[in-house]
Amino acid sequence: MHGVRQWWVRLSIVNKAIVLSCAFVIPILLVVGLLMNDFYDYREKSNDILSEYARCTDYMNAMEQENALLSELTLAAPGSDTIDKYADAVQDTACAWERLRSAETDGNTQSEVLKQVIDRTMKSYRVRQETFIAQLHGGTFDAVNYEALRTQGSYLTQYTDQLTEAFLMEGREGYLVLGQRGTSQNMVFTIVAAIGSVLFAGAMLYYARSLLLPVQQMSRGARRVADGEYDIEDFNFARSDEIGMLADSFNHLKHQIARTIHALESEAQLEKSLRQQESEAARLRQLIEQSRFAQLQSQINPHFLFNTLQSVANMAGIEQATVTGDMVVRLANFFRYTLDHDDSVVTLDRELALLRDYISLQELRFGERISFEMDCDSRCAACELPKFTLQPIVENSIVHGMRSRSAGGRIRIVTQLAPEGCRIQITDNGGGFSRSKMKQNTAEGHRSIGLQNIAGRIALSGGSFRIVSCPGLGTTARIILPMKGEEHIC
Repeated sequence: MHGVRQWWVRLSIVNKAIVLSCAFVIPILLVVGLLMNDFYDYREKSNDILSEYARCTDYMNAMEQENALLSELTLAAPGSDTIDKYADAVQDTACAWERLRSAETDGNTQSEVLKQVIDRTMKSYRVRQETFIAQLHGGTFDAVNYEALRTQGSYLTQYTDQLTEAFLMEGREGYLVLGQRGTSQNMVFTIVAAIGSVLFAGAMLYYARSLLLPVQQMSRGARRVADGEYDIEDFNFARSDEIGMLADSFNHLKHQIARTIHALESEAQLEKSLRQQESEAARLRQLIEQSRFAQLQSQINPHFLFNTLQSVANMAGIEQATVTGDMVVRLANFFRYTLDHDDSVVTLDRELALLRDYISLQELRFGERISFEMDCDSRCAACELPKFTLQPIVENSIVHGMRSRSAGGRIRIVTQLAPEGCRIQITDNGGGFSRSKMKQNTAEGHRSIGLQNIAGRIALSGGSFRIVSCPGLGTTARIILPMKGEEHIC
């Protein structure tokens, strides 16, 4: 015993941990290995049972499908594909039966007998079936043969049910045996684990007595150093293992910290001064940017432009230039809508009013080259949507969709109350685009910032936005907006 104690004292901490771990882990691994071996046997047995049941179920389903198609043959019109479907079902049933017939039954006499009965019935059934199908292809429906096939098919289904029940009973018995084995093995594992845990706990207590006490002393010393006490006494343990080396390293580190802490304090003061200077510089840059932005804003007074447009409209009315006056008034309305920063969300009625002004301006610009149609549901007038949603979509249809058309362009705007909310659809018969072209443009950096912005704002408001396009046929933009409260009635 004394020799063992001396051997233990000479071991390093790593070797001590290895010895204790091996003394605990190796027996556990042996028991776990035995349990894993039984587990794999259990899983293999379970897979065999489930596979056999699956093959039997596949054959039953195929047979039921074949019988169903056989019943449909009485109502099939000449030249229909029901005969071909029935022939395919016959082939599927044959494949399912071959998989079931070739599978082993683990010596189950009842299952083997049922398979032989089904095999003999199947052979007779197939001979009669081939004659029946040949008569169908010839245009003759043999009612007697049909009733015989239905009867045999019913027998095959019953036999398959009995075979399935036999497989289930066999699987149940196998599961019970495996469960009993698992219970006894779990009990053995529990006993071994309990004994090993007790032995390991005793070894760890002894290990802590020789190891953890010096560590606790150094931990208290480290806490004092962390609190700023750098002049504590050094640790001197009469041992040459890792604990002794750790004590020497701690003493050296303590002295090094004391020398370094003063240098860090001076560096921290210098860094604080530099950060203050950087913060002041950043504040000055922000003030400069704000002043530049204010200077740019002051260069153009949008209200001056709006008032000028009103004056031009009044002058056009005096000079009886009605078309010019109407165009300026609509442009002034459009500009007023743009200057209104109070609302980020507006009603659909207000957004459509802006769109009508925009369309009137475009009709004056393009003439008969583009025609516009609007079909608006008044029940959607109070529906809310983000400001400037519809006009950019129509503008995109004009700029990109009608680029290749010199005449016959058409843009249609439809609003409709639907069960999911207010549905808005904007359709054009322009050039359109393909999905691959859109992906190529996205990869090359040619993204539609306006449409992406619209999609993001609609998503934030609880709606959805989608674009469908086909080259040469045009583009359709669909928007679904949620209705609130009693407004959502369809």
